[in-house]
Amino acid sequence: MHDYYNCKCTDCGGFADRIVLSANEYGRLDKLFDKMARWIFRKKKKEITPDDLSNKEIQPFVNEVNTILQNAVQSGIAYEIPAAMMQHFRDNVYVFSGCKTYAELRELTNILTDETGKIKPFSKFFKETRAIHETYNRAYLESEYQFAAQSATMAGKWADFEQYGDRYYLQYRTANDDRVRYVHQLLHNTTLPLDDPFWSKFFPPNGWRCRCNVLQVRKSRYEVSDSTTANDLGNKATYTIGAGGKNTSAMFRFNPGKDKVIFPETHPYFNDKEVVNALTNSE
Repeated sequence: MHDYYNCKCTDCGGFADRIVLSANEYGRLDKLFDKMARWIFRKKKKEITPDDLSNKEIQPFVNEVNTILQNAVQSGIAYEIPAAMMQHFRDNVYVFSGCKTYAELRELTNILTDETGKIKPFSKFFKETRAIHETYNRAYLESEYQFAAQSATMAGKWADFEQYGDRYYLQYRTANDDRVRYVHQLLHNTTLPLDDPFWSKFFPPNGWRCRCNVLQVRKSRYEVSDSTTANDLGNKATYTIGAGGKNTSAMFRFNPGKDKVIFPETHPYFNDKEVVNALTNSE
């Protein structure tokens, strides 16, 4: 599996394109994560429930992640976005932040006990929490920040494109440099009408750290691509075999502008519907 969440290769930009949060943001996350970890240990929490997300020891962390990702959305807005769509984005990012926190809490409970089921000494437990924090709140969060900014940008473009109806064709463009993923390069210059099904599934971003774009082009200057071929290539561009033979890139088959979400609802964080419902009802 190619892990674009934590990738160092040149194909997808890797660390060279990382969005580094401020020292203050990292500092707040460190303190709030430590507070959650200490709560897990103090309460000897071997299981987590959706209700725990509203706990005063947990809610500040949810809010901090939410603030960071909401800022990412704002940084990506380059086109006017309808107020209703913007509210959908805020709601989606808040639920994503809560689900992300829930995933971290589950990880913390998993390392609370040793192989015999006994609670580990605090020093050992706390040391092991560092790896979880680094993974979720540095490597993952940086990728999520960049994705949120790119989703917001492309959603704004889609809203703008819709105002022109079928006046123009839309054309898929990669960054067209030596860091572009081969499967994304296959989509370069794909040209189709606004209403082609291709754009419902393969409108960028089509992966972590994806730098692809879509432009309006004059119908008189470009020929229309074959829709079936384009959709087949789109499926290949969003196909990565993960654990158990599951396609871990299928979640990127969405259009942030049409679906009115920043993070696709097929992201693994959203798998627990009880958690999603609890967060949705708490907004």
